[in-house]
Amino acid sequence: MDYNEDHPYLKIIPVRPDWTDGTSLFGYYSSFEKQYMKTEFLDMLLQATSERDKPHFVVLDEMNLARVEYYLSDYLSGVESTKPIQLHNVEGVSDVPKTIEIPHNFYLVGTINTDETTHSISDKVLDRSFVMTLSDVDFDSFWETLDTKMKDEVETEWHFLLKLHEVLSEYGLHFGYRTMNEILHKLYKNSQLPEEVRMGKWIGLDRVISEKILPKIRGDERIDKLLSQLDSTFLARFGEDSESLKHITRMRKELDRYGAAQFWS
Repeated sequence: MDYNEDHPYLKIIPVRPDWTDGTSLFGYYSSFEKQYMKTEFLDMLLQATSERDKPHFVVLDEMNLARVEYYLSDYLSGVESTKPIQLHNVEGVSDVPKTIEIPHNFYLVGTINTDETTHSISDKVLDRSFVMTLSDVDFDSFWETLDTKMKDEVETEWHFLLKLHEVLSEYGLHFGYRTMNEILHKLYKNSQLPEEVRMGKWIGLDRVISEKILPKIRGDERIDKLLSQLDSTFLARFGEDSESLKHITRMRKELDRYGAAQFWS
């Protein structure tokens, strides 16, 4: 199936920072509405219970925006104990059972990012999970998926971005498919503008690097060599008036003065 198609056995659910208990996943009975307030998670769980011969997948996107051990505790207990999870005890609710078990054909996947906006994953959750790191990217395959017109227009910038990605990879600060895709699309759109408002090829690349890649660079003295490499690379490619070079120069001064540096001054 194509990525954009609705898949009846796959549900991607974005996690909200205000998830604090199991009702975020399993829903709750509203005495005001006089009905059970279901969730996408519960709907998929009920479907998996009724279609036990087919695997069902739920992906919790950015699951550590909230504390995982809080909202996932009922699910983890249900999986480990194989005992039913209590949903409600209200007579007259026909569309949701009072209890539900986690069937063997129900699979839960979560994506996480580790930065200052997220919570760490507790040992309780890690002990019941398999952790896969997905930091490697295959830009060769990605390049083949692009439109021919775009590739012809941005090929020069593409090769520079690949070299930049290689440098950043040594420090774990490299970018992925989404960043590369948005950069190339912006450069391509710029190339299609009328000449009087279009940025030059290298000016556009310099600008988009400062807008899209540099804001995620931060660290202590361990990135000193990286900043030095970027300094010489940007100077040679973009010249002394480079927007990216100005940021790197400032960050190098901050690193010397404070022992740490980041894009945001």
